[in-house]
Amino acid sequence: MPDINKIFLQSIPSTNTYAKENAFDLPMPSLIIADEQTAGRGRQGKKFFSPKDSGLYMTLVFPAPHNCELLTPAAAIAVCKALEKLGAKPEIKWVNDIFIDGLKVCGILTECFNCKENTYIALGVGINLTTSNFPDELFYIAGSVNTDCSKTVLAEEITNSILEYVYNQDNTDILCEYEKRLFIIGKKISYQKNNKVFSAEVKGINKNCNLIVIKDDGQKEILSSGEISIKL
Repeated sequence: MPDINKIFLQSIPSTNTYAKENAFDLPMPSLIIADEQTAGRGRQGKKFFSPKDSGLYMTLVFPAPHNCELLTPAAAIAVCKALEKLGAKPEIKWVNDIFIDGLKVCGILTECFNCKENTYIALGVGINLTTSNFPDELFYIAGSVNTDCSKTVLAEEITNSILEYVYNQDNTDILCEYEKRLFIIGKKISYQKNNKVFSAEVKGINKNCNLIVIKDDGQKEILSSGEISIKL
């Protein structure tokens, strides 16, 4: 596995944006860590609250591998295993959110992009380590790991796990490790498709980590992307 180039920054808009803007000039792979993000990004254009000094905000950028279908699930497992070593009990909400005690503590954003005829992956991870001053819209849905561990050590551990998957391309344990941490199996969810909202029960995942659900009318559906909500 190649050496990792590390870049430490104080305050930037977004580590993923920085990676995408500078990929061609960076040694590969590169790990970007920021103390603060002023315009942190999540999936589907959502913002990621990234206040100074209270979280790990990192992006790993590297040449896109031939097969990256399970890259995001592999990253979710890497985060979970790193947090488990700290004594936490993280769980996964499909596709890429990490929860502890029913609250979201981590988001993962994987972006594939082209730069000067080369294709790269920017894999961003944001973890609330000690964050407590959440804005009102996040007050009841976001939480923290509540640890003051070394952000650098945590980032390196997550990075090493992700790169081990990237360079070995071994899917043997990915689906098993992912599914056993997936806390929505057996739960009722709602999701939107073709501008319609459906209700369904989660049955599990398939070999591509797509979500298998049974709709209220008894029909099976496979969800490959999108946002789901857990019905209380």
